[in-house]
Amino acid sequence: LSTRCPSIGADVDPDADFVYDYETLRLGGLIFAGVIVFLSIILLAGNKIKNCGKSKVRYCRIDL
Repeated sequence: LSTRCPSIGADVDPDADFVYDYETLRLGGLIFAGVIVFLSIILLAGNKIKNCGKSKVRYCRIDL
């Protein structure tokens, strides 16, 4: 008696303890990587966005 996995189309052993769902694993990994990239871009650009349009005050020190 063999069952077919509808998403992959491969034979699945019903007596196996665990069967990997590679399609869901891949999709979850891509979503996780995308969220990490998005958050790192926001983190790196955050300081520039916060200081947009503001010039830094520079003091000159005169030694005589």
